Amino acid sequence: MKINKVIASIVLISMTVCFSGCKQEVQNEAQSSVQHHTINEQAAQIVSHMSDTQKIGQLMMIGITGPVVDIKTDHALAKYKFGNVILFDRNMQNQNQVKKLTADLQEKIGINSGIFPFIALDQEGGAVLRMRSHFPEVPSEQELGQRKLLETKVWAETTGKELKQLGINVNFSPVVDLGLSHGRSYSENPDVVLTYAEQACTGYKETGILCVLKHFPGIGKAEIDPHMDGGSVDAEREQLEQEDLKPFRDLIQHMDNKNMFVMVSNMTFPALDMQYPACVSEKIMTDILRNQYKYKGLILTDDMEMGAMSKHYTFSQMGVMAIKAGADIILVCHDYEHEQEVYKGLLKAYRSGELSRDKIDKKVLRIVEMKLAYNDK
Repeated sequence: MKINKVIASIVLISMTVCFSGCKQEVQNEAQSSVQHHTINEQAAQIVSHMSDTQKIGQLMMIGITGPVVDIKTDHALAKYKFGNVILFDRNMQNQNQVKKLTADLQEKIGINSGIFPFIALDQEGGAVLRMRSHFPEVPSEQELGQRKLLETKVWAETTGKELKQLGINVNFSPVVDLGLSHGRSYSENPDVVLTYAEQACTGYKETGILCVLKHFPGIGKAEIDPHMDGGSVDAEREQLEQEDLKPFRDLIQHMDNKNMFVMVSNMTFPALDMQYPACVSEKIMTDILRNQYKYKGLILTDDMEMGAMSKHYTFSQMGVMAIKAGADIILVCHDYEHEQEVYKGLLKAYRSGELSRDKIDKKVLRIVEMKLAYNDK
C-alpha cells in the first residue's frame, strides 16, 4: 500500500513537472508567434501604403557620389525613392562625418520611401577595408584562416561594433569563396571556409550587424575578373556541389538564415545554367538557392556596373532580368544615370505587368520585414 502511494506521488509530481514545462514551451512559442506576426503585420501595413515608386526603390541599393547628401544626391533620393545605400571611401572621411552622413540618409530615405534604409559597406579586412586610416586594421580572411578560430569571431565583433557606431547596418562579409585572390578567402578547403565563416556570421549577429555571404555560387575558380568582363567557372556540377557550393549550402542549413543576405555573382556557371550569369539566373537563384537550399533571407546581386554585366546587357533590362530570376535587391554602385536606368526599367516592367505585382509585393514585404526585425533587436 505504501509503495502504491509512493508511486502515485511520483506520477503526480512527474505530471506536474511535465505540465509546467509544456505550458512554458507553449507560452514561449505563443510569444514568438505574436512577435513574428507583429512584424509581419507591421510590414504588410507599411507595404500597403507604398506607392509604385517606393516599392521599386526598395528593390535597389545604390552608391552616392560624395561625403554629404548634396543637391544631386538629395534630388535622386527624392525622385527615385531609392531605398538602400552602399558606402565607399569616397563617402567616408572620418567617424563624425560618416555618422552625420548615415543619419542624413536614414532621415531622407525614411521620409521618401516610408521605411529606413539598409546602409552597407564592404569591410572584409585585409585588402578590402574602407576608411583604413580611421578603422582598426582588420586582418584578411586568409590570415584569419591560419589563426585560432575564435579570432575570426572577435574580429567580426570588433568590426561590427565600429560599423554600428557609424550608423551602418549591413556588412558585405564574410567572403565564402574558396581560394579567392588577394587574401580574400579563409581557405581553399570548403570545410575550413564553412567553420570560419560561421564564426564571422556569429560575431556580426552579436553586434547587431547583418552579414552577407558572397559571392554565390562561388567565384574562387574564375579566371577573369568580373569587374573587367564576363567569365565562366567551368567546373562540373558535382565538383561545384562538393567544393564551392558546399560552404554556402551548409551555412544556410546551420544558421537562422532568414535575417541575412546572400550576394550572387555576375559570373556564368555553365554546369548550373548554360545561358545566364548567376545574378540573372532563375536556375541558380530560385531553383538552387531558394528551392533546393531553402534559403529565406534576401538575395542581393553583385554590382551591375561591373563589366561582366554592363558589357553584355543594358541597365534598363538587367534589373528586370535579375528580379524575374529571383533577386530581391539590385546593387548599382557608382553612376546616377545607371542607377536611374535600372530603376526606370523596373518601374516600367512593374506597371506594364511584365513583372508580377504579387511577386514584387512579396519581395518588398520580405525586405521591410527584415528591416523591422533588425530594428526590433
